[in-house]
Amino acid sequence: MKYIGALFLILSNFFLSPDKVYVKDYENGVLTSEGWVVNGEKDGYWKFYKAGKISAQGHFKSNEKDGYWYLYTHGRIDKEGYYKNSFKHNWWVFHNHNGYRTIKKQYEHDKVSGYVLYYKKTGLSKVEEYKSNEKLGEWTSYWKFRVDHPDFSMKDLKK
Repeated sequence: MKYIGALFLILSNFFLSPDKVYVKDYENGVLTSEGWVVNGEKDGYWKFYKAGKISAQGHFKSNEKDGYWYLYTHGRIDKEGYYKNSFKHNWWVFHNHNGYRTIKKQYEHDKVSGYVLYYKKTGLSKVEEYKSNEKLGEWTSYWKFRVDHPDFSMKDLKK
């Protein structure tokens, strides 16, 4: 009997908790956003819409974008990457209108810091290096890049 009581308490706290609710926001009868609110703050997975099409989706933690996000233009993937405390962080991938990856950038606290990789259909076409949005170098040949970065591994770009 004590197990049934414990199970009831766990389930009632999960389903009846007024602190965590799933909300859907509408403007003129059209869905604009939906996601979890905990103690009055966005927390968990959220989706945003413009003109009935998805415009963004990702995680919030205490009202801050935190985790992996997908951003869309006219319902098509435009860019994707990590946020940390609402700042771009780590790798971001940018797509063209056909959905192909065209640019991959590293960010730190919303600033380009690290490598920027440019792609064409045939593969990697150019590499740039940045520190706090300041361009440090540019290479259009992988072999020239390797001369300047002898300890570098392509595995480093896949992190």
